[in-house]
Amino acid sequence: MHVRRSGSASIIALSLLVTACGSSGSSAAPSTGGAESAPPSSESAPPSSESAAPSESAGASTGTIDASGDLSAFGVSYDTGDTIAKERVDEFKEKYPNVNVKFSESGFDTQGFVTSLQSSSPPDVVRLERWRIGTYVASGVIDPLTDCITKAGVDMSNYRDSAVNSVTFDGQVYGLPEFYWVSNWLVDDDLFKQAGLDAASWDVGNWDQIKAANDALLSKTKTKVGIDPKISDNGDRFPMWVAAAGGKLISDDGKTAQLNSQEVIDALTFGKGLIDAHGGLTKFKDLIGQTGDFFGEENGFKNDLEGAFPMQQWYLNVLAGATPDTKFTVKPFMSKAGQPVTMAEGDALAITSASKNKDAACAFITTMTSTDAWVRAAKARAEEASTKGAIQTGTSTGNKAAEEEIFSSIVDTGDNQTFKAAVDAYFGTFDTAFEATPNRAAEDFRQAWIDGVNKALGGDDPKTAMDQANQVAQQALDAAP
Repeated sequence: MHVRRSGSASIIALSLLVTACGSSGSSAAPSTGGAESAPPSSESAPPSSESAAPSESAGASTGTIDASGDLSAFGVSYDTGDTIAKERVDEFKEKYPNVNVKFSESGFDTQGFVTSLQSSSPPDVVRLERWRIGTYVASGVIDPLTDCITKAGVDMSNYRDSAVNSVTFDGQVYGLPEFYWVSNWLVDDDLFKQAGLDAASWDVGNWDQIKAANDALLSKTKTKVGIDPKISDNGDRFPMWVAAAGGKLISDDGKTAQLNSQEVIDALTFGKGLIDAHGGLTKFKDLIGQTGDFFGEENGFKNDLEGAFPMQQWYLNVLAGATPDTKFTVKPFMSKAGQPVTMAEGDALAITSASKNKDAACAFITTMTSTDAWVRAAKARAEEASTKGAIQTGTSTGNKAAEEEIFSSIVDTGDNQTFKAAVDAYFGTFDTAFEATPNRAAEDFRQAWIDGVNKALGGDDPKTAMDQANQVAQQALDAAP
């Protein structure tokens, strides 16, 4: 879920958050010593979920936590959750029967979270996209997890580095990574063949070949969309294109906006060219709306409605369930220099500063992200798939030990070579994936570059649009606490 918001709205929300934190009597300030963006799931992103418990396995909590009482989890679902959600929650309930959990049964939304913090019963735990977390670190409404990690005996090296780095500020971790959605190219084999192209040999690090494929698909096939770079509207794949050009949207320390760098302009100009080849942004959006039921049996791959686009790994489960006979190729997203630049995204579970039951909150978030809980949930999903004779493409968790077991012994694609190759291709990019650089103006910074990209796609000069976006973004960074 991506909330579109103006800078002024964010400032207002931030002031409310600070007020809410102040009324809680605690602070989370660090010490000195984030058509298919809303998948069919109760979770805040893809068709996966939540639930867990302390265990002796890698990536799990090994300490003993004396937890009981009431616990409120915002942005977390159980009754409306899928198997991955319910199994992990059931694991937690079994391990901590004296904790009574109340779930918001919703995804994360900024205004709802602000309102909940100001209530007489603020949430103890919040699930939110990792890229957002800096906004709430800056406003002091979530706690660093130093004590929780120590108490639960969590080995943070068992989580993927990029996921941990995205929730780390001044050396302190503020959220435990949950899910690990990587984006790579999905290519429609039939459409490429019709256009005289070979998906297997298509060099996605060569932008001339990407443009040529777009042109061939539009001129030689009846597809609605040739190449969708996934940079319009919420712009969610734009950082990958910038990385492919050799740049970043922000400095490594998260303090300096780089939205008007040459690499950003090059990426935007190229992506705009792909979209303009369809007749401009308005026409392109209309065509995207004609690419079928993204989550259903009449999706674009089945009906040859879209040539290629970068997409997160969880979409494989959608295709496996809806159209298992479709033919497509997964190609790692590559830089112009020929290096993988896959982008990872996902949620984090954090403890609010307003929590009245921090021990139970710690037990919950460490259990939910433990190896045992993830493996339990993955096995349950695999069993469901097996009873239906369906393909199981796995759940990517951000917990390396869990993923090793899931993808080595639980995933089952049967004799379907298309999905076997797809799963292998995605899993092969997990170790090299990057995540958004954490910063304390996270939501406003993201909105600044999204607005700049959309202005350029709508007709503004890319350099002018991103100069303006960079100014807005830097002001937000400078103003952040």
